[in-house]
Amino acid sequence: MSSKSERPSKRRWLGCLQKAVIGLFVIAIGIVASLLIVVAIRQSGAKTQVAEMKQAIRDAGMPIDPDSLETYRQELASDEQSESWVDVIRQFRPDSGYRDRVAGVPRVDVTAACQPLWAGEPWGERETVRRFLEETGTLRDDLAEVLDGAGPIHTPMTYAGVDTIPPAADVAREIASILALTHLEAIDRGDINACVQSVGQLFALERTLQGEPMVFPQLIRLGVFNVALEDLRRVVQLGQLNADQIDNLLAKLDRALPWDKAFQRAMIGERVVAVTVFEDGTLPDGITRKMLGMAGPRDQLETLRWYERFLALPTDDPVTFLRAAAETNADMESTLESANLWRRVETMTTGMTLPALRAIAVTVIRTEENIRLARLALVCQRFEIDRGRWPSSYDEVLAFAKDEMDLSRDAIIGIGPLPFGVKPDGTRLVLWGRRIEGFNVELPDEPPESYWPDAWRGLPPKQDDDDADLAVNESDQLGFDSEMDMFDSSMGLDAADDASTVPNELRDPDVDPLDRHLRLIFHRDRPSDSFYKWVLQPSK
Repeated sequence: MSSKSERPSKRRWLGCLQKAVIGLFVIAIGIVASLLIVVAIRQSGAKTQVAEMKQAIRDAGMPIDPDSLETYRQELASDEQSESWVDVIRQFRPDSGYRDRVAGVPRVDVTAACQPLWAGEPWGERETVRRFLEETGTLRDDLAEVLDGAGPIHTPMTYAGVDTIPPAADVAREIASILALTHLEAIDRGDINACVQSVGQLFALERTLQGEPMVFPQLIRLGVFNVALEDLRRVVQLGQLNADQIDNLLAKLDRALPWDKAFQRAMIGERVVAVTVFEDGTLPDGITRKMLGMAGPRDQLETLRWYERFLALPTDDPVTFLRAAAETNADMESTLESANLWRRVETMTTGMTLPALRAIAVTVIRTEENIRLARLALVCQRFEIDRGRWPSSYDEVLAFAKDEMDLSRDAIIGIGPLPFGVKPDGTRLVLWGRRIEGFNVELPDEPPESYWPDAWRGLPPKQDDDDADLAVNESDQLGFDSEMDMFDSSMGLDAADDASTVPNELRDPDVDPLDRHLRLIFHRDRPSDSFYKWVLQPSK
């Protein structure tokens, strides 16, 4: 009897389990269907909003796709020299054989093997550099012909998604390198006019890139401009410029792209790349692409909203801009990191389409600081030429700039606005600025130390060749280590030290640091903080 009574209860239990499974399955289907409906509604709404935002951007005359980006580039630059500029660019491309021609030639725009250049001393790279410049004479003539008085030049560009780079930006580093090398060679032979000409050509190279939107081309343009400013610093510190040359260089500085326009153009072009990432083949094929494609409209909407914020950053003054950029960047990172699972799924590629906002803002403002410091140095040198003395105060510089040179206060005041450092030192004038890292722009009380490698401190006086030979002949106690040192030196393995090039009069630890600063024209290592220091001499 008991076994018979258990069967109905087991059937009832199985029936209940079956109903529960079916119920759960129905609920799961309902949840999935509800989620899909919600996703569809949200994506549909986002798609509509994206279309409206894109149309608003078009109505404002801004680019939003590759075709309108190319039209925008044409509006920002001139086609007048496009053909000749493209011909020059081709000569610098990898497939032109140019890299074979520069093999073994020192590069002065990167940390590489290159002997230091000392004022009044023979340069170890002289013959190699002069031979290279002679071999590339025709190329440099073609380059000079285009750059003479050049402004923004349009070059046709094939859009290739995130890898897109304008033709001129692709070879700008090579062009800047040969111009900087030309500048050093001119200093080596004492040709100040040629020095000024090469600086002017570097400024012109920067102008050819002014019409290029997107972040990477603008960063390349800023890099070129900083090479030009460093070369300008070298020639100004020689103290051999005349008033006309100074006025000419100031006019070229004034043609630089303003920092606010540089930032805006970078963001405008980068927005095109970001919102077209789903349409240009950048995303991987297969299931991943389909999954990301489902979130496309929400991703695009989120990206467009962020770029709206970037382009709305206040540009009234650099410090306000830096503070706003830092806050927006922090907000962006916090939003992306704290997003819930649902939001992460919907905006899974947004983080990849947004730029390093704070780093870009700092780079733009840092270059603006360097421009203002360079302009102040030129004004002070011009003051000395006109008055026969250095200005006695910052106010006197400001009055001279306004009354005699029609320059505003903002043109020669530091970021903040804070005055640059100005300190007379005997017959010389020391100027210094600040390395912009964020919106804290305090000026150091004293100028940064001039670049001087630790390996060069406390060097013994150099021996003449005859004395060195005599010392070797008088001693038979050269051990194995000494012989290996001689072998390494002859093979160039210790050439990176360059200590042997330091002139005798600069080896004394008590020598005036400003003498060292002015004598060391070029060293392969980056000048670090000494880049923000100018030492002016009385005009000769």
